[in-house]
Amino acid sequence: MGTDAYLAFIALGLIMVVADGQLLYHSGKRYLSDVDSDSDGDSIYSMAKLVTVLFHLVMFGFLALLSVLSFDFGGHPVRALIGNLGILLLLLALVHAVTMAVMSQMYDSRLTDDRYVRPAPRTGISTNIQLQRGSVVAPVPGQQGRDPRMSPPIEDQTN
Repeated sequence: MGTDAYLAFIALGLIMVVADGQLLYHSGKRYLSDVDSDSDGDSIYSMAKLVTVLFHLVMFGFLALLSVLSFDFGGHPVRALIGNLGILLLLLALVHAVTMAVMSQMYDSRLTDDRYVRPAPRTGISTNIQLQRGSVVAPVPGQQGRDPRMSPPIEDQTN
């Protein structure tokens, strides 16, 4: 690959990586903010930034490695440029998919935290988690404690 094709590959590769990284950052910010609508969102933006910075670092590393490897693809400079861009696009797709999986995992983690870890607002309606305080097993005869709350048998329920 000649100098002109080499510089064109670097320039086009940088444009593709930065464009995809910005797309991931802005979409990831919006995707993660759907879960945490009640907070200020600073942690969401910082997590989206961290993931996209990692994406950029990995892709810039792949771009640097691909630029020094000599894939001729038939010897013609245009064929070499197109071939190298094709390899870069395949790697870009792979790293993009991994980044989307990481953001999806973060989304699921936030959703789980919101539903099960954070305390429910006091509305006068008690949930099962709020009712179960103390031990949940029946105490040994003669030992202090309370019997656990259980739902009524299915046979006792009426429609």
